[in-house]
Amino acid sequence: MNNDTNENVDREGKSMKRTWFAIFVGTMLFAASVSTLAQDASCGSASNPCPLQKWMKDNLGSKLQDGKLDDVATGLDKVAAMTPDPSWTDWAKFAKDGAAAARKGGDDGTHGAKLACKSCHDKYKNDYKARFRTRAVP
Repeated sequence: MNNDTNENVDREGKSMKRTWFAIFVGTMLFAASVSTLAQDASCGSASNPCPLQKWMKDNLGSKLQDGKLDDVATGLDKVAAMTPDPSWTDWAKFAKDGAAAARKGGDDGTHGAKLACKSCHDKYKNDYKARFRTRAVP
């Protein structure tokens, strides 16, 4: 074989190695993304809460349970700005109503905040879970 033939064989061999390497890396990245999606899609349990579910529990549910209505009001102010779909206009209204109720304090404040949360959950929870379940909390 002459030098030109050897160089062509070397180039083809290196090209093949690069191609197989690219396929391998692509396959690994794809597998990792599928695994992450499967993991995220399985969120929703107490041991693996979805992002908003965890945020709500940490910032609203536990505060409401502890009677920390000022913290509930602050959390609901944040929720008002988290509307995931601009057409969900009642999302912000429910959150603002809940925050206003919590600021009143006492049993009426607790009841009003819970009622606002229930109204929002009744209207948006199923759609949120279907469309935005794994979305990070802003």
